[in-house]
Amino acid sequence: FLRSGALLAQPFDTRRLELTGEPGAVAEQVSVADFSVSSSGVLVYRVGVFLHDTDPSGITQGQLTWFDREGKVLGTIGETGLYRTLALSPDGKQVAFERVDPQDANHRNIWLYEFAHGVTTRFTFDPKWDTGPVWFPEGSRIAFGSNRSGQFDLYQKASNLASEDELLYKSPQLKMPSSWSPDGRFLLYHFVISPSQVWALPLHGGAADRKPVPVASSNADEAMGRFSPDGRWVAYESNESGGYEIYVRPFDVSSGPGSSPARGRPVTGKWMVSKGGGGSPLWRGDGKELFYLSPDGMAMAVEVSTSGVFQAGVPKPLFRVPAGLVFWDVSSDGKRFLLPAPSAATSATPFTVVLNWQAALKK
Repeated sequence: FLRSGALLAQPFDTRRLELTGEPGAVAEQVSVADFSVSSSGVLVYRVGVFLHDTDPSGITQGQLTWFDREGKVLGTIGETGLYRTLALSPDGKQVAFERVDPQDANHRNIWLYEFAHGVTTRFTFDPKWDTGPVWFPEGSRIAFGSNRSGQFDLYQKASNLASEDELLYKSPQLKMPSSWSPDGRFLLYHFVISPSQVWALPLHGGAADRKPVPVASSNADEAMGRFSPDGRWVAYESNESGGYEIYVRPFDVSSGPGSSPARGRPVTGKWMVSKGGGGSPLWRGDGKELFYLSPDGMAMAVEVSTSGVFQAGVPKPLFRVPAGLVFWDVSSDGKRFLLPAPSAATSATPFTVVLNWQAALKK
């Protein structure tokens, strides 16, 4: 197992089903998920980025890459690096993305890339961890999460960099934004530690009016909330059934007991969209299709109807995504997908094979 970038081994009692003794170091600076051990005692691993123990995963070493619905590579953008969260701008002309410092995985900033001119611009400059960029509906602002205060809070900044970072909401829970309502009045976010929950933060009043309302807050882990293009529905992932699945529930901002246009309220009713597991939902721009990632690494698509009672068709596989992918985005027409994918340079990183690796451990 990995701990702070080191590959460790520890004896295991197969009768009592428990660890024994102390862990011993086998290798250093091992890439996440890039190691395996055979029953005959052969170890193979690849050196990679150091990841903090509490990293919620999703880092990909490679390039931001365009794929079509069949999985054909349409092109790459920017440099080879360590990528995590990303979001296409509403007009499709830019992408905001989180990039990890290769020397310190706890130092991450948000960058912007303009497709027309191929220009990369740094968006945040704090020496901590900025994550989860979310565009305001008309593109003038970007919300993001940051642990610069010692915990993950919600911030925003003008997308043209003509303003300083502004604190939107601070609370003890660690939070990451995931979606802005089409009318700009609510920002969805979720807790980044278990039990995760999806909440909506009102943004149309002053700071005193920013009292979050729950959207999906059961005893299960629920995250990655996404407003539908008409703002009437929220898609999210939840493990309430045991494994993660994609659900959709209505979001009412104008009626019902205890609600008002200033508050917002999720109403009753929900529908499971995925079959056999799913995470990281995305809506097509017209709201007639949902995309998600299956547990076996497939990009999935399902046709939906949001007029009247919600209805969902049968999920269909599109293409296989890189292993470990968590964060991605889709063009408004649903024909192109942008996601971090291993590049040729990344793939060329050699594997190290070790024979009789157990001999190096202290007995």
